[in-house]
Amino acid sequence: MISCRRKLEEEAQRDERDGLVNGLMSYKQAHYFYKLTMDLLMLTLFLGFVSGILILIPRLRKSDTGKGAQQKFASQASKAYTKADVSSHNKRTDCWIIIKDKVYDVTSYVEEHPGGDAILVHAGDDSTEGFFGPQHATRVFDMIEDFYIGNLVK
Repeated sequence: MISCRRKLEEEAQRDERDGLVNGLMSYKQAHYFYKLTMDLLMLTLFLGFVSGILILIPRLRKSDTGKGAQQKFASQASKAYTKADVSSHNKRTDCWIIIKDKVYDVTSYVEEHPGGDAILVHAGDDSTEGFFGPQHATRVFDMIEDFYIGNLVK
């Protein structure tokens, strides 16, 4: 038992003399490896944090937009328009559309519309069929409420 202990002490002294940590690498190499590991850990944490923020911000905006649209909807729900009222707003500079018996003033969106002048095809008329077509992403269903101005009277 003493000889085994002496052997371990001799190995430890040799490693110390050679600058080795547990006989595997030098202290300088071990320090570099530790620093590299910590840097990678910090980078991973930072990227995780940034990714989380980038995922949450659009969701927060979406929920805020929904609340604003609901308040706007509630405050203007009493306004009613006939089909004749809506039909007079059929120009690029004055564009109203009807979607599921609700009236929307999309004049400010006409120039931004990704489909170009396609929005003008049903200006002043019912756009329900075109609105629910496959070309629209689901976000348009939230966006449209920002343009709501009243209900269609039949």
